[in-house]
Amino acid sequence: MLPEILTVAEEYGLTFNPRYHGKKETLCKCTFCEEDSKPGKGNKFYLSLNTQDQVYKCWYCGVSGGVLDFEAKLSGLPYNKVREKYFGKRKKPVHPVESLNARQLRLIGWAEYKRKDRHDFKKNREAVLRDWKKYEHGELVKHFALFMVIAHIENQTERQKELLQYVIQSCHNTRIYLLFNQLLAEYVKDEEERSDWAKEGTEIARGAWKASLSTYDFEMDKVVYNVVFLYYLLEMDKKKMPIKDTHKKESIVNDNMSFAN
Repeated sequence: MLPEILTVAEEYGLTFNPRYHGKKETLCKCTFCEEDSKPGKGNKFYLSLNTQDQVYKCWYCGVSGGVLDFEAKLSGLPYNKVREKYFGKRKKPVHPVESLNARQLRLIGWAEYKRKDRHDFKKNREAVLRDWKKYEHGELVKHFALFMVIAHIENQTERQKELLQYVIQSCHNTRIYLLFNQLLAEYVKDEEERSDWAKEGTEIARGAWKASLSTYDFEMDKVVYNVVFLYYLLEMDKKKMPIKDTHKKESIVNDNMSFAN
């Protein structure tokens, strides 16, 4: 039996229009585009929940779907994990790509392709999976680098809090399951015990830290720019030559950091 979409919305703390709460069409703030949460739009509620058919739609950004998709988007869980929560595991194994929801596929450019030709999409599932793994690795590296830079800011409590909130929200926007939790788990490890993506992020963080420290500029835009800039320069260098040695990676990051300044 499908869960009640109103119950799901309440569990995830959505803000409702009290006049319509519990009715067939329940209106609430859209947690996806957040357009109705902007200043001056306090009386706007763009997300509509149909409590009879268990479907939803935002009348501003157009996002829509059923209750299981709704919970998947809110929780960041793969669709099949949400389905298992209510109906148990399927007997037939599911390809990992089938666990990606529409928003995740949109981030790697496959959502529209799947919508237009699902049969051909299945033929290309391995390519989709490679794209998702590449996207996931890149986001893990960049966000760990950002987290490392923020963790080392001293005597600027408000700046640190602002940047940390940015990282938390950015992690949520990646649609990678428990991304921020993964950052925390890697951060408490000894450096040599960290995952490859965390080691790579650590090297980028060192370069970004030096770049910010040289001008003592820890404005959010500057810190993010330094990390992203060094990440893409490192990616360009990796395409030119295979980099297996950690010291070579650090050398490239430091060279690129000097160029950035």
